Amino acid sequence: MAFTCTINNFVPAFDKKSQEVERIARYLQYAALAAQSSGGAQTNGNILDNSNTVMGTWTYTPQASLP
Repeated sequence: MAFTCTINNFVPAFDKKSQEVERIARYLQYAALAAQSSGGAQTNGNILDNSNTVMGTWTYTPQASLP
């Protein structure tokens, strides 16, 4: 099993690394919820912010053969 997540550069850039890390954590949660809510049926998607701007992508490559 592999899970890959790519998060785009933040525009405008944040002043602090802690702000970037907080946003990364939020976007990882969005990606995990999307994968979990589909029960593994959805294997990729976009990470959207609150204004529906694409902030990144995620891909899940299943190893298991059963749903």
